[in-house]
Amino acid sequence: MASLTNESGARKLYEYEPFSDSRTIRILTLHPASSLEEPLRGDLVTEPLDEATAAVNLDFEAVSYVWGSRKRAQQLRCGQDRVLPVTQSIYDALRRLRLADRPRRLWADQVCINQDDIEERSQQVDLMNSVYRSARRVLVWLGRDREAQALEAVKMVEHLQNVFADEESHAKFRQEHSENLHEQDIARWKPFAKLAMLPWFNRIWIVQEIGTSTPATLFWGDAEISWDVLSGVVAVLNERYHHLRARFSVMTPNIRYLHRRFVEPEEVVNHRHRRGNFVYELHRARHMLAEDPRDRVFAFLGHFSLRKESTPPGLRGMVADYSRSVEDVYRDVAIRGLEDADTLIMLSATHYGGEVSRSRQNSILTNADGAMPSSLSFKLNELPSWVPDWRHRAHHLFGTPDTPHRAAGDTKPQLSIDKRALTLNITGKHMDTISLVSWVIRGDSFHVRGQREDATHPIVALWTRICRQKSPINLSASTSAGNCYPTGEPPFLALAQCLTNAGIGMVRDRDLSTIPASEHLANAAAYLGRTARRGDPMVSEEIRELGREGGGDAFKWSHEASLTSRHRRLGLSAQGHFVLGPDSMEPGDAVVVFYGGAAPFVLRRRGPKTEDGWLLIGECYVHGMMNGEALTMKGAVEETFTIY
Repeated sequence: MASLTNESGARKLYEYEPFSDSRTIRILTLHPASSLEEPLRGDLVTEPLDEATAAVNLDFEAVSYVWGSRKRAQQLRCGQDRVLPVTQSIYDALRRLRLADRPRRLWADQVCINQDDIEERSQQVDLMNSVYRSARRVLVWLGRDREAQALEAVKMVEHLQNVFADEESHAKFRQEHSENLHEQDIARWKPFAKLAMLPWFNRIWIVQEIGTSTPATLFWGDAEISWDVLSGVVAVLNERYHHLRARFSVMTPNIRYLHRRFVEPEEVVNHRHRRGNFVYELHRARHMLAEDPRDRVFAFLGHFSLRKESTPPGLRGMVADYSRSVEDVYRDVAIRGLEDADTLIMLSATHYGGEVSRSRQNSILTNADGAMPSSLSFKLNELPSWVPDWRHRAHHLFGTPDTPHRAAGDTKPQLSIDKRALTLNITGKHMDTISLVSWVIRGDSFHVRGQREDATHPIVALWTRICRQKSPINLSASTSAGNCYPTGEPPFLALAQCLTNAGIGMVRDRDLSTIPASEHLANAAAYLGRTARRGDPMVSEEIRELGREGGGDAFKWSHEASLTSRHRRLGLSAQGHFVLGPDSMEPGDAVVVFYGGAAPFVLRRRGPKTEDGWLLIGECYVHGMMNGEALTMKGAVEETFTIY
């Protein structure tokens, strides 16, 4: 038997008793202490987890924290003369949460699950969401306050709560932090920015730990704050203050994303609802951090969407199994999600080659100041291109569960999967070919800010170099050079729609089909008129006038364009369509519409022969192909694509 030696002599390691069934958990009774210096002491007992009676029979609080270093250098004295080695992070958390005058019943994964038993870990993972739903309260340990900013951060959050609750105070705040944002003191926001950047907010497992209806308290050093208060404040910042957050580096989207993520909304929810679609939930969590890539799937097995009849039956049957490889887990999710599915959101979530941006050597300028692209080495994915790699960074999806787009009309997917060859055979129409691609668009390319006199405006650069327009940006459907858009609409409208996914995010409370083109043009013109330099000859006076007098919202357009187009390329097709596609899109790639697809896709041939098949590069937005046009468009050829 291994032993640890300390000031009290040799102590044996704590030995876990195996669970007798699959619905049992361990509860730690943490002993009280009058000072932080006293050793951690506690007892572990096994108790049945029955959600129906948990509130009465199983009174405990659940701890949420970041593991940090896996080195178990600290210890918890457990039972009679036994010690349980623990990491520094849970040691700090338990010391902070320990009461002075009475025991505290807690559940913490590192202590209550035998981490050295793979079978037990896999079995307990399936219970974790039930554990956090059943807890009386969730206690979040954010970590030590090493820079003494926690108290100031909490004060700022509570101040904002009061401001947003008072109409007059909020109106004053809105003026100061929109039109006069550049005059505000950055220093005031630094503690809050530090809070929002703490590692806990980015850990994959906390989505189900904090995303329930169980009340929660956050502890950062000596400071503490209600989760509901913090979440309410960031909800307002997220919705109304995009540029404030960007200027002061306050990363509140990560915080708001977590709020009630595992709670089923009261309205009717199915796979056409964002929160009710399991695949969309996996995609939305891509920005979160996971030490084990398999947890990008396993951490969501308690999500309510897997209990919905509208979810493909294969997905509903998944269980955590840490004996399987990452690739095996990801392939299994894709196969289960595509078989018997009536949407192609699984394919929308793919992003082949997404971690490496490459371009052909001489395709197009990479940025507005003339640098040519380098020929980067390209490492092929280890997964089939039709299988989403959940480790790839998130991109804005065009084929979301609730999108109004219907690129393939009302058709249903026609596909089959060869599980031995790991190929996807899927039928659709070959629509067009990419001729030209832009640089990879940055996340801040369309922020509202003044343009340098010596710089090319990003919209102007796209207009001239990718859209191939020679006339100044205008509202006309045709130009003196005869460069008309295939739909007969103004090229500027097509460009603006491409960069914002048709402006869907700006009008979520309205039917997109009822929004006039003039409204879309007014928003884009407001942005361009506000950000282009006064003497720029490529911005026509009619655009500037519409920007001033059209009632458009420059900030709203900027926000939507930033979210939609970042980390993507704009392309021009052989037939003259504007295409917003993946960052790995290249000239020569095919634009196709699969039956059942909400958005078109970009494919690439694997070789010169027909039997070589295709790679799925990712979904795209093509203005003029988002509403069933593929079904009747002249020259579109039906084909069954074999995708590797």
